[in-house]
Amino acid sequence: MQELQIELIDGNFTPSDAMEIITSVLDKKMNFHKLQRLAKTERDHADPCTFENERIAALQSEKDKAIAFLGPMINKGENVSIKSKIDIIKN
Repeated sequence: MQELQIELIDGNFTPSDAMEIITSVLDKKMNFHKLQRLAKTERDHADPCTFENERIAALQSEKDKAIAFLGPMINKGENVSIKSKIDIIKN
């Protein structure tokens, strides 16, 4: 089995910058699933796209949590630390 690790985010940020980074990543991932859903429905109008819809909802929920967590910290002179790693594993 082969594995690759990518250090995506590793640093200290203002809450405003952290929110921009996190919401941008989550928005990009949601857009990916929306495009997948569109491609599926163009091939088969009856496809319920269950996985895509559930994943979009889950990502939106995570985005809402990040906004609720970081929002109150903005303009208070606090910083946050973010660490994010992506593990890619060849099956």
